[in-house]
Amino acid sequence: MTHFCKYPWLAILVVTAALMQTAGAVPSATLFDNYEGSDSHGYGDVIGNTGNFEITSMDVYLSGNMLSVSILTTFAGKGDNHLFDSLTNGNGIGYGDLFLSSSWTPYGTAPYSADDTYTGTAWTYGFALDDRWMNENSAGTGTLYSLNSANYDNDINTNNNPDALLSDDFLTGGTFRNDQEVAVDVTDEKIQNGEISEIAGSSSWNIDVANSRVNFLIDLTGTDLLLGDEIALHWGFTCANDVIEGAYSVPEPNILALLGIGFLAISLRQFITRK
Repeated sequence: MTHFCKYPWLAILVVTAALMQTAGAVPSATLFDNYEGSDSHGYGDVIGNTGNFEITSMDVYLSGNMLSVSILTTFAGKGDNHLFDSLTNGNGIGYGDLFLSSSWTPYGTAPYSADDTYTGTAWTYGFALDDRWMNENSAGTGTLYSLNSANYDNDINTNNNPDALLSDDFLTGGTFRNDQEVAVDVTDEKIQNGEISEIAGSSSWNIDVANSRVNFLIDLTGTDLLLGDEIALHWGFTCANDVIEGAYSVPEPNILALLGIGFLAISLRQFITRK
């Protein structure tokens, strides 16, 4: 049996290793839907039936390089129901892609009722779903892309990128929230021109109908999202009848290990002094 009192330096190594092991796990946070987003109809936070289109909150957790996002929404399980298929070329309303950035710069103040793709945050990464109309009994995959373009498609606003499809691109009529990013514009031309580039990694998503959640697990390896002190997020359905945005604060995880080392060093010094 090892006696740490006899070998205090060994205690430092053991505890430091434990602290470093847990340093990569950053506390989770819940972001509530305090974002409205602009629309020209005056419907407020949710356009249409809240039983279909309400987003309540987003749970975010970072463990090492893996970002876990769980969105509480009444839309969970509705993506294959062909909602409003007459307005969506027969596809219905689908699940949107998840947009990410290293800083959140919404336009105005909560509930950000004038914020849209032209005025708000320039999203620098997007997790594109393999099938946005996926059956709720399936688990899906997707690809994380770096959104590299400097200008919007029609050069209306140089603060936002052209790499997003908007809610307007998915509907041919009806009432919905306009000018919201809902999908990564993944085309061969954009990839070949370097406007978007794939970030290698193992990422996935799934639908938890029983708990009304849409879940994402995204590998952030190779991105600059791990270098800053916050991760901004944006998600909605293809109609954007409700959208959630916010920022997840990322504390410096290694400070826990450094504090632990310092504490043990002081303890060791006191032990040696007493000896």
